Amino acid sequence: MPEKRKILFIDDSPTDRALISSLLTKYNFQVLLAVDGITGLKMALEEKPDLILMDILLPHISGIELCKKMKQEPAIQDIPVVFYTALDTPKDMINYASYGAHDYIPKSLPAEELIAEINSILK
Repeated sequence: MPEKRKILFIDDSPTDRALISSLLTKYNFQVLLAVDGITGLKMALEEKPDLILMDILLPHISGIELCKKMKQEPAIQDIPVVFYTALDTPKDMINYASYGAHDYIPKSLPAEELIAEINSILK
C-alpha cells in the first residue's frame, strides 16, 4: 500500500483543526496538527510533511510571517504552503505568492473542492 501523504495543518481554532483532521483522515492523509506558528515551524522541520495548510491569522506569528520563515529554511523550503483562511478577501487580492505560498484557499470552500485542490498540488 502506498505511504500516506503527510499534511501539516496549522490553525488556532480547535473546531477547524477537528474538522480538517477528520476530513483529511477520511481521504487517507496522515494529519499533523499545530495550534500556532511556532509549533508549526518546529513540526515542519521535524516531520517534513508533503504539504502545509495554514491559517493566516495565528497567535504569536502570522501565517504570512511563518510562510516567509519556512521558505528560508533549506530543509522545508520546497514543501508547498497553502493559506487556508476565513479572511473574506477575493483570491486575486491576496498576494500569497509573494510570501512564498503555493495557493490560497478560503475556508468557505466545500470539502470536496478542498481535497481536489490538495490532490492537485501534491501531484
